[in-house]
Amino acid sequence: MNQAKREVPGFAELLQRFERTVSVLGRSQSTFQNYSRHVAAVSLHFGKIPTELDSDQIHDYLFYLQKKSKSPSQSYFKHTVYGLRFLLKSEGLSYDFLSLPEIKKEKKLPVVLSKHEVWKMLSCCKLLKHKILIGLL
Repeated sequence: MNQAKREVPGFAELLQRFERTVSVLGRSQSTFQNYSRHVAAVSLHFGKIPTELDSDQIHDYLFYLQKKSKSPSQSYFKHTVYGLRFLLKSEGLSYDFLSLPEIKKEKKLPVVLSKHEVWKMLSCCKLLKHKILIGLL
């Protein structure tokens, strides 16, 4: 299926300036590619470059990202914010309104084996080196 190519006016020029800034500041090419992918997604969503968007529109987009998926990727969301922040900063625009929400980490307790489970593991070992390794763990 042939998809029509959508172009956002001014995006190519913005991307060239952005690449130059990223390079001059010593960031890697993969950082530029990652940030530009997220900036392009915002541009395609609104049909205009992110520097023409106001803070409400950007917040609406971030809200859309959160609601788009039942379990939104935290790293995708963070990289979108980082990419937009870096772009706005490199264009000399305010980016104070772009802060990351607190991302809750799942608290998990470590798995602790009982004495019985440890002895069972040790008794299954045939080689002394395996018994030593398991014993040290």
